[in-house]
Amino acid sequence: MTFLWGLKRPSGVIDYYLRRTQRVDGKPKVVMNIYLGTADRILELYQRGGVADEDFRLISFQFGTIAAIASVDRELGFTEIVRDVTKSDATADALLSFVCGRSEEPLSKNAMEEWSRRSALRFLRALPSLSSRSYLRYMDRLTQEHVSQVSFRIAKKLIEMGHDPSIVFFDTTNFSTEQQPRDGEERTLPRPGHAKDHNSQARLVGLATATTGGPNFLPVMHETYEGNEQDVTVFQRTIDSMIETLQKLGVRCEDICFVFDKGMNSEDGFTALTGSDAHFVSSLKRNQVEEGLLRLGPGDYTGAYETEQGEEIRTLRRGKEVTVMGVSGIVVLAYNSAAERRQHEDYQSARRRFVEGCEEISRSLASRNNNEHRRGRPPTVEGTTRRVIALAPEKWRRVFRFRVGNTLESDEKITLTYWVDAKAEREKMKGFGRTAVFTDMKEWSDERIVRTYFARGGMEEDYHVLKDALLFPVMPIYHRLDPRIRAHVFMCVMGLLFYRYMQWRIEKETGDRIPIARMVSDLKRIRLGGLITKNGARYDGDGKRRKRIKFKLEDMGEEEKKIVGVFKMEEFVPN
Repeated sequence: MTFLWGLKRPSGVIDYYLRRTQRVDGKPKVVMNIYLGTADRILELYQRGGVADEDFRLISFQFGTIAAIASVDRELGFTEIVRDVTKSDATADALLSFVCGRSEEPLSKNAMEEWSRRSALRFLRALPSLSSRSYLRYMDRLTQEHVSQVSFRIAKKLIEMGHDPSIVFFDTTNFSTEQQPRDGEERTLPRPGHAKDHNSQARLVGLATATTGGPNFLPVMHETYEGNEQDVTVFQRTIDSMIETLQKLGVRCEDICFVFDKGMNSEDGFTALTGSDAHFVSSLKRNQVEEGLLRLGPGDYTGAYETEQGEEIRTLRRGKEVTVMGVSGIVVLAYNSAAERRQHEDYQSARRRFVEGCEEISRSLASRNNNEHRRGRPPTVEGTTRRVIALAPEKWRRVFRFRVGNTLESDEKITLTYWVDAKAEREKMKGFGRTAVFTDMKEWSDERIVRTYFARGGMEEDYHVLKDALLFPVMPIYHRLDPRIRAHVFMCVMGLLFYRYMQWRIEKETGDRIPIARMVSDLKRIRLGGLITKNGARYDGDGKRRKRIKFKLEDMGEEEKKIVGVFKMEEFVPN
């Protein structure tokens, strides 16, 4: 029963409580004890509409991303899988906390504990210690064998849900680290190499990912490797293990088709694919294409289709089979006039930058040679060469030519000669907008072959997510030990998987496919408001005073409401 109960103070003032009792184990027990105040206080609250202004305060949290991750975790069973593999509840909860934290901010391990204290996640689930020391302990529990098991079981779950991994998109990238390993140290991952973010001073860590076919691009396999290993070598080394994993997942080898860029082409790679009965869709370099094919005009192409962006792609299949690097296949040419215009504009911009930059360097050298300017250190051949190289993108260096050297009259005087190779320029421009797709899938239509190859562009969004500080960045990497770097990259790839899965769920429920950047922006606008009462309440008759918080989703727009419905976020509001 529920009733009013009064407790008289020594001063004679009576405090009133709203109590409820019921029998527990055959004995009456107080199960609710809510403090109402004195009679005057109750009257004041009644006249104010129930709550006095000074009796509460408001709190607000980002909620959309965390609730969406919790919903995806419930469907994929990520924390359950990690818990089962590592035999550690704390490790599973800590990894999910990392995914939530890194999706909201580019947090370091040192900042996770402070973030958890101001995050809505602490109201959704009990969190383990998230101190830096504790996090390193969790990462050390996540061995390479554990990473492989978790990745395999997640991939198996996705296949059970209907995602088809028979079309596999493979690509690589690398990330700059803050580490400079010394010779002799047992650290092999961070190595100097060709940085794709053009940070030539940093040591690099490489990442290869294999995703399901578009448009979902769910990462089902990945490998972290040394930053100085070439892409083609990585592909050769990992192809057998990827095929073996896919077979364990129940995919027949003859149904597997790898899609990759021409930078992965090698005789060993093609031999490994065809020797296992797997198939491929790739492209050819200009020197691997029959003379004259890339010079064909738009009218020579026989087929055509339109992309989702409204661009026309023209296609042409060469009738005869060709052999490239010991492998037989067919070549389907693709021409995109819009891509031709973009490449032409990109080239002209790069050409202007090269010419204008070299003119400025030449004027500076001439001024120095004529004793018109003597301030600062004198230029050197090596330093001037580096300045000119920085003006010429690598893909245009066969076109943009230069020579730096000392003059005949003095070793202290330097000259720069630069020019644009007209013949190389013409050859480059003839290939603008044209791609030679190479495949052994002879029974596919031209449109399907070209669409499949160009769908690789969807993986660029994956790497954008992993490099954008506002999305789910891998960088910065401050870990020194290889196992911890691998664990860090694994958790970031899992974050990418969560994002891709969210994108797929939204498209499935609403019919709209939105870019990940926009989806994350929409999620961050979904906020949770909380009302904390000042006086609190007593629960379970234990006499302990606790804060009483009432949560509610804040007002939002129509797009955000759709997302709330897709992930059933109301179920995660912690009341």
